[in-house]
Amino acid sequence: SIAIDRSLWCYGAPFWISTRIPWRNNQETPFDRLMIAQDTGSAILGAARADLFFGSGDQAGQLAGAVRHKADFIVLLPKESFTL
Repeated sequence: SIAIDRSLWCYGAPFWISTRIPWRNNQETPFDRLMIAQDTGSAILGAARADLFFGSGDQAGQLAGAVRHKADFIVLLPKESFTL
C-alpha cells in the first residue's frame, strides 16, 4: 500500500508505481507494482508524492528509510468521470 496526500487523492485509489529501489545488498532493483492508497502523512504533499509501505520490523524500516527515489507515479482512473 501507499500513503498519499489526502487533499488530492482518495483512499482506495489504485496507483501504478515504477521505480528502482536498493533492495538486496543495496543493489538497485526494478520495482513495478500496483499499489492502493491506504494511508496519509503530514510530509506527503503534492500530486506525485507517496510513501511506500514495505511492512513492519527493522528490515522494512531500514528499506523505507533508504528509498527517496524518483518514480513513475500513475493514478488509474475509470474512463467515465471520477469524483474524488
